[in-house]
Amino acid sequence: LNVGAIELSYDALVRDDDLSADIERAFGTDGIGLLTVSGVPGLAEARAKLLPLSQRFASLPEDVRASYENPSAFYSRGWSHGREKVQGRFDFAKGSYYANPLHNKPVDDEALIKRYPTFAAPNVWPTDDVPEFEEAFMTAGRLMSEVGCLVATQCDRFVAKRLSTYPSDRLGAIMRKSRCCVGRLLHYFPTEAEPSATDAAPKDEARAADG
Repeated sequence: LNVGAIELSYDALVRDDDLSADIERAFGTDGIGLLTVSGVPGLAEARAKLLPLSQRFASLPEDVRASYENPSAFYSRGWSHGREKVQGRFDFAKGSYYANPLHNKPVDDEALIKRYPTFAAPNVWPTDDVPEFEEAFMTAGRLMSEVGCLVATQCDRFVAKRLSTYPSDRLGAIMRKSRCCVGRLLHYFPTEAEPSATDAAPKDEARAADG
């Protein structure tokens, strides 16, 4: 069993070296399903710009943050805080900001947006309160997507060696052509005494819990 993450070199990915052995170590029967990519140009700078903005947004008044929520997309765009459960309790330890890092509006068909809001809803940005947020999020997200496509190509190569009917560019093509990807920026709040599940629930759910 490989107990640690497998590290891939960004340069090796760009050269399109055959990294099948590393893919197997990461995702094969003895792997833990985790790999990292080292030496990605611009990643440190992108992180340095984006992460402080996450803290800055999370420090805004609660009503301001709430104005960037999108309930109709089940909180899969914009701000989300205390909307998901961990071990049966609403999680207020972290806040999430969701956005499509490749397309601000992935589709123009309003019927599709209404039918598939978690995939097709347009992005929501705190332009008035943190104007740098959009550019920093999109820059980091696009870079991560580009690296992910390189890794996907290696996964395709690994599977194609073992399955003759496997399309040679299946996963890579899906990732490159898809317009419906989602990035998630997390902010962890200072640790405090957590409220009970009933106290932490939104009002309508709290009433249901009380009977």
